[in-house]
Amino acid sequence: MKHSKKDKLRRMEMQDDLGIRRGAKSPFAVPDKLYITIKVCLLIAIPAVYFICSPLLVLVVLAYFGLIVITNGIEKNANLGLKRELHIHLPKTDSLLCLLPVIITIVGVVVSSVSSTQRGSMFEGFDDDMLDDVLGSGGFSSFNLVWMQVWTKIKSFGTLMTGTRYFFIEQRGFGGFGGPGGDPPEGFTPPSGSSMPDMSELLEDMPFSVMFESIVKAVDTGLLVIVLICGVLSVFRFKKLMRGAK
Repeated sequence: MKHSKKDKLRRMEMQDDLGIRRGAKSPFAVPDKLYITIKVCLLIAIPAVYFICSPLLVLVVLAYFGLIVITNGIEKNANLGLKRELHIHLPKTDSLLCLLPVIITIVGVVVSSVSSTQRGSMFEGFDDDMLDDVLGSGGFSSFNLVWMQVWTKIKSFGTLMTGTRYFFIEQRGFGGFGGPGGDPPEGFTPPSGSSMPDMSELLEDMPFSVMFESIVKAVDTGLLVIVLICGVLSVFRFKKLMRGAK
């Protein structure tokens, strides 16, 4: 018995010297083909949800970030019993990048809420359905307005502040002719003798929250594109590494 314990300790010391990983297999590992299928489906889901139902975008992005747990499990199992120099390191950059738009969105929602005192209308940010509910039912109670403002922030977070879209149609907030960039109603003619407004003056008068939300929208959209590119590259990298490990 004593000799068996000494042999075990000697074998473990040798494994440590060689950098051989010991331990049980990870329960989070899945077959390689299933992992690739899940990853490809999530990569397709990101642009699909972005255009078809953007309020669900944050769920897809968080699910993609959750792939890092499975990736670590596959990596751990592949490295069991191998020397340190033979260990493989699976790509996880794309999953880690998914956290950036979520963090930026959280900061954006907080900053937008704090700067809401600069807004000129209590209905700013409401979409057409919300306005119909309020104006049609006369629901001007403080509770209803606060709840709708909270719901607007929740939807904004769900879309990662990239705008609310359903089936390729973007819902605009209340104001102007349906929001920034909206078209004037049919038959509308500007007053005679009027000139085009100075864009520099319009930008100077634009509320900080509107400018900030526009910046966050551009940054988050750009990050999602980067995640997609890194994700596609990581699929090919994963296949190559796992093929070499077998």
